[in-house]
Amino acid sequence: MIRRVDGAGAPGASRGQTTAAAGAFGDAFREAIRLSQHAQRRVQSRGVVLTPEQQERLVAAVEAAREKGSRNAVVLVDRCAFMVSVPERTVVTVLPADRLRVFTHIDGAVIA
Repeated sequence: MIRRVDGAGAPGASRGQTTAAAGAFGDAFREAIRLSQHAQRRVQSRGVVLTPEQQERLVAAVEAAREKGSRNAVVLVDRCAFMVSVPERTVVTVLPADRLRVFTHIDGAVIA
């Protein structure tokens, strides 16, 4: 499941944003991967929605990166890129394909 990193009552986080971002991802997914507040805003503003199959692939990709010792990875799932802090299993930001550019400060990449 995705759990909010900085709490539901964090300054600047409206309940509507949290609900919309959480609605884009399934409950089982939220148990395995968390979304940072920044990633939650990006999910909502960029209209990112993952199917259950894509969610499973993202979770498996993060686990594969962890097994290889990666700390900061970009995970490509179809037409979205997820920047992930692997040890914390936290998605830091989300970029749809039309915004893919240059990725820095990563030590791994997984195509899921």
